[in-house]
Amino acid sequence: MEKMIIWIVLLVFFFLMSRISTWKKKAAAAFLVVGQRATTKEERKWGYRNAFRAGESKAERFYVYSALEDFMDEKPMIPFKMKLSSGKKIPAIFIDYYIPKRDWNFITEEQRKFVQMVYDFKDGRVSCSRLFKEALAKLELPDHVTVVFMPCSNQSKYLTRFSRLNNALSYEEKLNPMLYSLTYLEARESKHNIKDRDKVNADSNVIISADIVGKKVVIIDDVITTGSSIKEHAEELGKYGVEVIGIACLAKTVKYPEKAEIWLESRFHFK
Repeated sequence: MEKMIIWIVLLVFFFLMSRISTWKKKAAAAFLVVGQRATTKEERKWGYRNAFRAGESKAERFYVYSALEDFMDEKPMIPFKMKLSSGKKIPAIFIDYYIPKRDWNFITEEQRKFVQMVYDFKDGRVSCSRLFKEALAKLELPDHVTVVFMPCSNQSKYLTRFSRLNNALSYEEKLNPMLYSLTYLEARESKHNIKDRDKVNADSNVIISADIVGKKVVIIDDVITTGSSIKEHAEELGKYGVEVIGIACLAKTVKYPEKAEIWLESRFHFK
């Protein structure tokens, strides 16, 4: 009799576990649909987060990209500090996240439009001056500041990328953009074309102009990834008596989180 009771209990247990697993899969699929059909950012994040928690592996990247600010240390349009090797901390800001094209299937149309704008800015088709003005205002800079631009691999690319923005900012009373603060000696290999990008010195093919020696400047760049290049340039400017008091970038490259971090964040929401 006791053995029969044990078998009955086990059968009921496995039956319930099977039903729970079935309903969990159905719930995960339903949450995924909620995320895909959501009309607001919060609703989208809620749907994908719960789908991922319910075991839907397809929801992982959708969840991460719907909740980027929960995973990234720095947030869009919120100043943070960049620490140089000297120990000096410079206030920095970026407008939004840069997401590689390989992950465009997992992001919203709004996110795709912003990343496309980054490409257009790189190619000199747009100035993004309004966005940069808003970002610079949040840095709370002095009344008059000189704006300089991050060196590129060659002068042609540099002028293409920053000429429109330089012209737009020149109409601002408190800003003094100086496109020709660098003299190009030769072309160098583009950092985007090599794997170990941090080994390429951003200033290896340029000379700092005497016109900005002793000035307080803000560095503008298109995309910040590790931050090593812009820190390197800030330190190089310091050698010429140029004081970097701010850094503004159009975008910051997303660093995709580890599996464990995604799992923990989905359940405990640390940030």
